[in-house]
Amino acid sequence: MSVNPITGEVEDGETFPGTDIELVPLNLAHLDEDAIAAMFPTPAQAAGALLYSRQVASRAPAALNGYRTALKRAERDLTIAIALGAERMLETYPRMPMTERRDLARATDPKVKAAETARDEAWLLLEYARDYDRAIGRDIDILRSLNANLRTEHRS
Repeated sequence: MSVNPITGEVEDGETFPGTDIELVPLNLAHLDEDAIAAMFPTPAQAAGALLYSRQVASRAPAALNGYRTALKRAERDLTIAIALGAERMLETYPRMPMTERRDLARATDPKVKAAETARDEAWLLLEYARDYDRAIGRDIDILRSLNANLRTEHRS
């Protein structure tokens, strides 16, 4: 994909990497003022988007709490799996220190590996939810500003 620096037009028809979605060239140099103005939302659309994003943001604390709870549960399950794995290693390696048995259990025990994977997935889901919550907050700030500008623009 290459972009013409003068017109801003995308010059080849490649797809967006990792998808089959084609890029749509946006050539602002060839648009008149009415076409550019039609690209902006109406005051009603901006207000509706702001209301919707606030509604989504209001559900975020409960969703984040659910992900935090799932992460705590996965961490507790991992701790238990490591302890049980180290205990099983005691039968095979009675003179091995507990720290080494725990490490060996992490490396060899399938239940510990599954618990680690579950913990990692729970952590990633929580981080994704936090990022999504921050993105919604940024969107609300943008929509609030856009909404305020549209209201003053349409009053006169």
